[in-house]
Amino acid sequence: MSFWTAIVIIVAIGTLSEVYRTRLKASANKSEESIKNHDQRMARLEERLANLETIVLEKERAEKFSQL
Repeated sequence: MSFWTAIVIIVAIGTLSEVYRTRLKASANKSEESIKNHDQRMARLEERLANLETIVLEKERAEKFSQL
């Protein structure tokens, strides 16, 4: 193996490892963003559920008073 071939192989390995490392970081960031999005969605759904529970309870209370 010549000197220049060894340099090309070393540079190629370094470049490929950087590309791989960058992809791993990007997928980790996407995972974090996905978790944040799921947390926000869960919070909105819990709020909606609480609102629906309030509506149902108010209707039940109004129904009880209307039957009296």
